[in-house]
Amino acid sequence: MLTAAKMILHSHRLATKHSSLASTGILNLTPGSTNTVPGTVRFSLDIRAGEDDRLMRLEEELRVDFDKIARNEAVDNLNECGTIGKGCTVEWTLDAPSRAIKFDRDCIACVADSAKDLLGDELGNLTQAMISGAGHDSVFTSHRVPTSMIFVPCKDGVSHNPAEYCSPEDCANGAQVLMGAVLRYDKLRAQRSK
Repeated sequence: MLTAAKMILHSHRLATKHSSLASTGILNLTPGSTNTVPGTVRFSLDIRAGEDDRLMRLEEELRVDFDKIARNEAVDNLNECGTIGKGCTVEWTLDAPSRAIKFDRDCIACVADSAKDLLGDELGNLTQAMISGAGHDSVFTSHRVPTSMIFVPCKDGVSHNPAEYCSPEDCANGAQVLMGAVLRYDKLRAQRSK
């Protein structure tokens, strides 16, 4: 378990270094009891990046470093001031590879312009372009039609969690931005077809 914890922590540090994301949502220990050191630990590792090359470099570095961590070799000061774990082995299973998706520039511009119109010039700078690593339906939609996404703020920045909350006002603003973006894109298409 100690070794797995080091790997999870290192994955987050290395992902940050690569301007990428890493998260672990599943952790299974066998046997799972209060006073027994687990003989097997399985955990999920979801790594995401805006470019496929950066993602592949991150994965390659993690594979090398995880092997070193499993052998108790010093990586990223993980053994400093702490217990050295028992040596172990690492096995990888790739279950859901996904290439980076670049959304349509015109759609993105329509969303940005719509948000700026809704919020006004003074508040328009509160919007920001984001890279989403999540596997939204838009990933698949973008293979067929021009696509972009709109995110609305959640309380304390918490999303994909039972504590997620978005105010009715922010939901309404998101719907207004969506409507404005659709109308802008429709107008843009009409102009180009002339």
